[in-house]
Amino acid sequence: MLGHLLLYSLRLLTILAIGGGLWCVGLILFTGIIPSAPPLFIKPTEGIVIFTGGKTRLKVALDLFQQEKGQYLLISGVNRESTLPQTIEKIPNHSQITLDYNAVDTYGNAGETARWVEQYHIKTLRLITSNYHIPRSLFELRYLLPRVEIIPHPVVGKSFLNPKWWLDPSTLSLVIEEYNKFLFALIRRPIKDLQQVLTFQEQT
Repeated sequence: MLGHLLLYSLRLLTILAIGGGLWCVGLILFTGIIPSAPPLFIKPTEGIVIFTGGKTRLKVALDLFQQEKGQYLLISGVNRESTLPQTIEKIPNHSQITLDYNAVDTYGNAGETARWVEQYHIKTLRLITSNYHIPRSLFELRYLLPRVEIIPHPVVGKSFLNPKWWLDPSTLSLVIEEYNKFLFALIRRPIKDLQQVLTFQEQT
């Protein structure tokens, strides 16, 4: 009995060790795909979308729109109590700016963006969000918009300007949290697709 228990414990520890090792390797690879700077050349696109979450992101998006780097602009995830509509009304061509109040997370941002892209028949899209948020945002968007050219435009925070940013506990914690969300997104999309297929089959 004791032998079986020890064998089971050893197998469990082995699985945990392998899983932990793979998680660590994945984290290292994930940090390698986090952009460290915005693009030097700004190619005009038909649409610009910003996933809200900071004033700097919004400023970058509005500046690019006013520089005519995009014909349409979607600001996704706007707080319903925000004064942003008053700000937008002062911008030339503000009728081509859409405010999305429905999205509350990246999954929702992607869904609302996909609907907006379809509405305006957009084929080229610039994505503006924080640099550490780019991998997950790109995955969610490209999953829904495989035929649309999506150009990432990372907004790099001050903490990431340090070449050894991982030595800062708060920045490292932020990246680890985003990495775990990225892994969850990789799993969630196929599961939701399977659920939709099963639901459709039950209804037919």
